[in-house]
Amino acid sequence: MLILPNSSLTALTGGRYRIALEESWHHERPEVRNPDKLWIEQIPCRGGAFIGLYSLKPLILQLYTPRVKNAKTIWEAIKNIPGARPDFHFVGEAVLHFPLEAVHTVAHLAGARMKRRLTEAQKAKLSELGKAYRFKGENNGVQTQKWPQFEAIRGKGIE
Repeated sequence: MLILPNSSLTALTGGRYRIALEESWHHERPEVRNPDKLWIEQIPCRGGAFIGLYSLKPLILQLYTPRVKNAKTIWEAIKNIPGARPDFHFVGEAVLHFPLEAVHTVAHLAGARMKRRLTEAQKAKLSELGKAYRFKGENNGVQTQKWPQFEAIRGKGIE
């Protein structure tokens, strides 16, 4: 699989999961964070776990989780996949490394947050509901004074 430098975790997983950005995204300079966005993206999972990129050559993802028992269950499901390896040497946390082929299995077992997918009928219904509530022309008790445009008052001697 060819990985482009501007590729993202969304593209790698087929747009199936929600993507969160690591907290360092907000502290990095734009010239550093934009080319390296793939390294900062994470798929949040249940219980404080997340899936992120571990290496590009070969393409390896990692699951970090503070739930060791859940990590052992996931490891039992993916241990026969070539390139998968566990790291249970931490106290109260675990890391599983796995290839891209196992991402959907790991994400399902880790409880990854899915993207919300709407049908065209649901999108139309939400759009109509939004129009109904967003564009009501009612007065909520707040009166504002309408100021004239600058062009309108220039001809009246006010500069």
